[in-house]
Amino acid sequence: MRTLSVLLLLCGIAIASGCQQEKTSSNAVATFEAVPETIQEKNGISQTYTAQADIGARYDPSGISGAGPVFEVNKGDAFRILAAQDEYVQVESQDLKGWIPAFYFSKEAANIKTGTPYYMIVAKEVPVSSSPGEKAKEPHLDLWAGKVVRIEKSYEDWVAVRIVQYDAEYGADMWVPKSFLQAYDPANAKEGRLAQDSHIYDENGQIKEEEWINPVFIQEETQIDKIGPVYQIIGAGGQTGYIRVKEFIPNPFIDN
Repeated sequence: MRTLSVLLLLCGIAIASGCQQEKTSSNAVATFEAVPETIQEKNGISQTYTAQADIGARYDPSGISGAGPVFEVNKGDAFRILAAQDEYVQVESQDLKGWIPAFYFSKEAANIKTGTPYYMIVAKEVPVSSSPGEKAKEPHLDLWAGKVVRIEKSYEDWVAVRIVQYDAEYGADMWVPKSFLQAYDPANAKEGRLAQDSHIYDENGQIKEEEWINPVFIQEETQIDKIGPVYQIIGAGGQTGYIRVKEFIPNPFIDN
């Protein structure tokens, strides 16, 4: 599939070399099979392409951030490619510059489906990709088993997910194979929030006086004599501690 994509990309770049440099109609602007390194090799930068699906442009292609998008890219919008880095290309809208996965300019991206959001749980650890495909493009972000995700888009056997990290939602261009997920069941969710007025304890049952940030992640269930059944948890800031089982609220999403 990737070999075919590269061949199609080479053809797309050749066609795009004669395109106008400003926004034009989608009929006059090329799409390409998204392989940014080939864009660089074939002088695809400065050519104009049409987005084939909606996506939020991010500030930095090197890492996913909880900050909202710089601007929204809508299907049918045409952009001149300013730069390429890894799997991303830089585009500009009303004097704002942002990065989006190059895949969203490909003909394949037109097959992305958007539906009513729903929750699933990560069944086994999985690396995140910036677009559907076998190559993981976010090597520093793996989703742990038990993490709750919200599904918003799908493409063949892949789904785009949103997650909660440091009490903020983010996603937009985070793709994983659906085979790594399972149906949502609160009993299987290892990620959630602290109940209001809950306490964090150490292994001796003493209250820990430190600030905690949601979400929290269950490491194991155990017992503390002075307290009873507890979950050993890790917090978003890296802290560890214990909470009463009844004080864990599955699913970290604010609207749950």
